Amino acid sequence: MIDHIQIKRFSILGACMLMLLFLGTNQAWSVFVGPLQASHGFSSFQMQLIFSTGTVAFCTAIIFAGRLHDRFGPRPLAVASAVLIGLAWGLAWAFGDSYIWLWLAVGVLASSGSAVGYVCPLATAMKWFPHRPGLVSGLAAAGFAGGPILLSMVAEALMRSGWQPIEVFGLVAVTYAPAVLLTGLALVRPAGQEGHAEVARFRRRELVGDRRFWSLWAGMFTGTFPFLLVMGNAKPLAVERGLSGAAAAVAISVLAAGNACGRVFWGLVLDRVGPRRSMLAAQTVMIGSVAALLAQNQLGSAVFFVSLFGIGFCYGSNFAIYPATVSRLYGAHVLGSVYPFIIASQAFSSFGASANGLLRDATGSSMPGLLLALVAAVLGSAVCIVLSRSLSTVSDRQPSGSGSGATRTDGS
Repeated sequence: MIDHIQIKRFSILGACMLMLLFLGTNQAWSVFVGPLQASHGFSSFQMQLIFSTGTVAFCTAIIFAGRLHDRFGPRPLAVASAVLIGLAWGLAWAFGDSYIWLWLAVGVLASSGSAVGYVCPLATAMKWFPHRPGLVSGLAAAGFAGGPILLSMVAEALMRSGWQPIEVFGLVAVTYAPAVLLTGLALVRPAGQEGHAEVARFRRRELVGDRRFWSLWAGMFTGTFPFLLVMGNAKPLAVERGLSGAAAAVAISVLAAGNACGRVFWGLVLDRVGPRRSMLAAQTVMIGSVAALLAQNQLGSAVFFVSLFGIGFCYGSNFAIYPATVSRLYGAHVLGSVYPFIIASQAFSSFGASANGLLRDATGSSMPGLLLALVAAVLGSAVCIVLSRSLSTVSDRQPSGSGSGATRTDGS
């Protein structure tokens, strides 16, 4: 006998992963850096400023979008996300020859559109699978990590065949926006969960005095800083290390693949050993990966790709560990109200990419930027060790919020 509820649960999980796949475009930015610099004369700092602005815009927009999602459900936010994404990449296609328009379209609007849609599939997936929050958040978020792989592969192939970057932006506008809309409209919440009144009673200002919240915030900051610094400059970094153009392009995909794999792996780890041990293990591997990247010239080119994979792998841990931990601590029904403030720590860690651009313009080398990433990872991890003690009691807590017996759906 066919279990229609199970079919519905897994079909919604599939829609969540696909929606996040089409929302994950910002981290493929470095594939456009070289061609845009060659054709328009933009500086490294200008290119990295677009990337950093995108992260800040994402972290700002998601704070407002997350609360709206908890109040009104995923579908209205999915529609708004699709509209913003279509508008953003359409403007980049039409006016991308002007830096200010390119910065506004890609750095502000496209990232904001991605943020508006991001919480919808993540929260929806976790509500349908409340007893496996780590694995499900990792699987859903892996779709977002796969986005840069898809876009960078398509963009590289098109630009090698003669397309200009702004022409690729036009293609993204007419394909990604409809895809986000269609997958977003497939999302529904399980019935029998906390409603609008319960969400409205939750006071986000109380998070300011909550040590558990700051533990997660610090962990997200230290876990994302090295990746954002490297990802925004991945292809130029590979060229500097003596790799050919084709091999250098693979660097972006290696980082993104590590990111995708890390989200699933660390989600499984979290479900088995709890948040605190997962956080500390991921931080340790991140330090080792950055250190290996610094020593790559002495250890060989293979180490370059292994290090990149490791950095992406540990970056991915953040997007499995932290949403699942928020669900355990505060309840899945307010995930959109709490998690955006934690992910907003990337608004600060993203300035690592701009700092790296300035250092590279000043020195002609990526080494100072990588040293900055290593120092930040080591010092930040020490802080995380102290603060994460407050999470040691939630290792075996059952996720709060919705129950597992989702038998009906609403259409919100």
